[in-house]
Amino acid sequence: MNARPAARETAGIDSWIVVDLDRITRLPERLGRLWPPDLLPRRIERDCPSASAEVGRGSGAPESVGAGTGTLAAAPGKAEGGGGAKRDLDVLTAWLRGFASELNRVSTRISVVVSSGTETVHLALCLGPGVGHAILALQGEGLEDFAQHQLLRRIEPGRIGHVVEDLAELVEQDCVLTLSWACGQGATGLEFLRRKGGTWFRPVIERDGDSVTVDDDVAAGDAAVRTLLSAVLTRTLTAGVAKGPQ
Repeated sequence: MNARPAARETAGIDSWIVVDLDRITRLPERLGRLWPPDLLPRRIERDCPSASAEVGRGSGAPESVGAGTGTLAAAPGKAEGGGGAKRDLDVLTAWLRGFASELNRVSTRISVVVSSGTETVHLALCLGPGVGHAILALQGEGLEDFAQHQLLRRIEPGRIGHVVEDLAELVEQDCVLTLSWACGQGATGLEFLRRKGGTWFRPVIERDGDSVTVDDDVAAGDAAVRTLLSAVLTRTLTAGVAKGPQ
C-alpha cells in the first residue's frame, strides 16, 4: 500500500479477515439482505482480480487458518450460486456465510465514517446478544489495495473504541468522523467529530429560529474518538439492546 507502513501496523490490519467483494455478491439472497446496505457492493469490475484470502492472527480468524501461512485451505463441497449454478465452497466462503447469517441476531447497528474527501474509512458495527461483528471498507488515496475488498472480524464492545481510534489514523489529512446508530424501538442518533491539524474538535450545533450554525472550535481532547464511542455504546448497552460479549 502507498501510505506509511507504520500507520497500517498501528491499525492492526493483520487482525482482520480480508474478503473480496465478489464473494459477498455471491451470498444467498437471504444472507445478502442482512449485510449493512451502505457496504453492499454496487458494482464489481469484471477485470478486478479477486484475492483468495488474506487472513491475520486476530480474534476474527477461523480455526481452520493454516498456521503462519495467512491463507485458507480449500475444502470440498458445493454451494448455491446465481441462477442455480454450483461452485466450489472453500473454507473462507463457508465462514463468510456463517458470519452473514449471524447478522440476523443483531439489534444495534453503528456506522462510523472517517473521511478527508480523498481518503475514507467506513466501519459498520453490528451488535446483539452475544454477537459483535465489524465490517470495514477502505477507499481513496493510499488505500487502493483494499478498494475491491472488505475486512471482517468478530469484536468485543470493549475493543471498539480502540479499533476506531486506530482506524482514524489511516486517514492522514484533516477529516470528519460521522457516527450514526440505530437500535431498539427505532431509536437513532447522529454524532460528529472534526480533526484539524491533528486535533479533534466537537462541533456544537446551535439553533436560532430557522437557522442552524455549527461551531467547531471546542477542543474534544486526545481521547475524543474513544470517549464518543464509549458514550454511544454505554447508551445502547444500558438500554439492553446490544449485550455483546464482555
